[in-house]
Amino acid sequence: MTAVEFKDVVKIYGKGEGKQVAVDHVSFTIEKGEFVVILGQSGAGKSTVLNM
Repeated sequence: MTAVEFKDVVKIYGKGEGKQVAVDHVSFTIEKGEFVVILGQSGAGKSTVLNM
């Protein structure tokens, strides 16, 4: 059973030439009872995904 599902999520800050892509087409599913860890470099968008 799916508990959390993200499909093709995109998060962009700003507009035009100054825009910054924080999350670029991220998709994942977390099933009920699964334990999940999100790893990545500082500034990679981990907190952005979790706060969306």
